[in-house]
Amino acid sequence: MNKVSLLTIGKKLQDGSLYLLSIYDLEPSGLIVQAYDQVNSKEYLLPISESELAHAGVVRNINSLTSLIESIDLVPQGSESVLQSSIEGISNIKKRATGDELESAIKSPMTGCSESVHDVLVTGLVELCKVKPVGVDAVQWLGEWLLNNNPNQPRIIEPDDE
Repeated sequence: MNKVSLLTIGKKLQDGSLYLLSIYDLEPSGLIVQAYDQVNSKEYLLPISESELAHAGVVRNINSLTSLIESIDLVPQGSESVLQSSIEGISNIKKRATGDELESAIKSPMTGCSESVHDVLVTGLVELCKVKPVGVDAVQWLGEWLLNNNPNQPRIIEPDDE
């Protein structure tokens, strides 16, 4: 990050390590809180949107930002850890699937369907290779193919005209 932080404070987090917590302004998108452990070269980020800031009553002044940093801690999430604020209105980071979890999710059948995301993508990519569009046309072609061949696409059944 090549921005100057609004505030940087050293703080010991839940894992017992000392972190440099910095808040960067991404206006109009919000703030990002960075926790950096220099000893172990670990970095954690917590993005906070403008709407979350407004809901939580956090403003860009020293007292409010200090309270925000004091509310930050490192919490376990699965096999990893993430930054989280105890201030109501600031969302927790949702768990991201990685490795085997991600592969399992992609290869498992989609809800209400016998096909997986993997199956649909492989079929679409095979069809793309047959058509051979170039550059952006290939992206557009695949996007349209996926929309037209979405197994979860709602089906419209026309009534019989009798």
